Amino acid sequence: MTEEQRKVYEALMAFHREHKPKKSFSGRELVEHMEPVFREVGCRKPSEPGERTKILTLRDDAAGDFVLNSAFQRELRRIYPTSHITLFASTRNIEVARCCPYVDNIIVNDIDYGGSVAFWDVFAAAAKYAAEVLLPYHFDMGFSGRLGIRSVDVLLLYMSGTRNRVCFTQDRSAGPGKIARLGWDVMMSVILPIRERIESDAERDLFMLEGMLQLPIANRSLEMWLLDTDRQAAEKALEPLRQEKKIKRIYAVMPGASEAFKEWPVERFAELLKVIMKREKDLGLAILGGEKDKERADTLAALFPRRAISLAGKLAFRESAALLSLCEKYIGNDTGLMHMAAAQKVPILTLFPYPASLGLFPMSCPVRFQPYGVPAVAALPPQPAGEKCHLNSGTGCAVKEAPHCILGVTVEKMLQGYKLLGDCIRDKRKNAVLLK
Repeated sequence: MTEEQRKVYEALMAFHREHKPKKSFSGRELVEHMEPVFREVGCRKPSEPGERTKILTLRDDAAGDFVLNSAFQRELRRIYPTSHITLFASTRNIEVARCCPYVDNIIVNDIDYGGSVAFWDVFAAAAKYAAEVLLPYHFDMGFSGRLGIRSVDVLLLYMSGTRNRVCFTQDRSAGPGKIARLGWDVMMSVILPIRERIESDAERDLFMLEGMLQLPIANRSLEMWLLDTDRQAAEKALEPLRQEKKIKRIYAVMPGASEAFKEWPVERFAELLKVIMKREKDLGLAILGGEKDKERADTLAALFPRRAISLAGKLAFRESAALLSLCEKYIGNDTGLMHMAAAQKVPILTLFPYPASLGLFPMSCPVRFQPYGVPAVAALPPQPAGEKCHLNSGTGCAVKEAPHCILGVTVEKMLQGYKLLGDCIRDKRKNAVLLK
């Protein structure tokens, strides 16, 4: 460590030793403790005239979240064309992030928390990482778009010494007319409200720029960044279908998901696709997924010999994304590939486990993660499947280890959604319809 890094790290750990026994954390006390140290090492000193602005964006989340953030990355570069932009990515989104043309540098989050989720263990690990990895950049500005409560990104952004820090407020609704004030906002420079309206996370990300700079956004569309080799691999993967003379169109099908509660049963996908394939004789299916989705994909492909191929586990992540651009529609679960399809203007039929009877709130999954900027229909189950499922305003469903509330979406409802999707395409709608 340099002398600068050592001073910051030692100050952070001194705070850790003093306050850990209290079993409570005060953002204000951290700021009062650290600001003299940050001033001493030059982290609060304004940039010199003509000096290149150094910007940090933290997006250490899933690939789908990063695709929703693609418009923000483009607009940030447009607004700050000569700045040096560092992206803090994750192992889950790096395959997408590494092709982003709007950043100068990428750091992959490899913080070692030692398997602990206890706050003070997380604090110590974040302090070491911030001092060793982030502090030497002397960032002038930083953005964290994570919406979670007590996000480690907020700690990292502050501990890194970044001069101006833009984040969403950590003070959140605690019921009708009540706000839970967590005391974390003091660590931020620009505090953005979470707007009480129905909008995608893509819009919330752009609001970080609009809300801070009061500048109009030039282009709100998502992007997907691919290499020529990705496209070539996708073309090759579809050759077996294209060799069948009867097949004129191809749909991408995604029967898997990152979490079990988001997976519609493969048997229902089979019923849905049998009806569609019977009506549309010129249609072929490219069934996608990772290695863990292979059994489900193989099962579906076997039902439609010479009209479907299972590509689960056979394509790299970006190659699957490239294949989506060659398909007429996406039919499948709420996944990162769904957002990649949307970024490439592919119409989408999907479903969420969130029960419609709970009503829609700004932090509800069908609101935050709806397909963005493309004709789309997302089906919702009408009611919760269990007594506790009404308690979660995010996912709605309280069961995570198996399909639960999502079982309330019937094949008939998805067929209704398929017809509605055709109407949306015809009418050139660019927003998702939530089918309740």
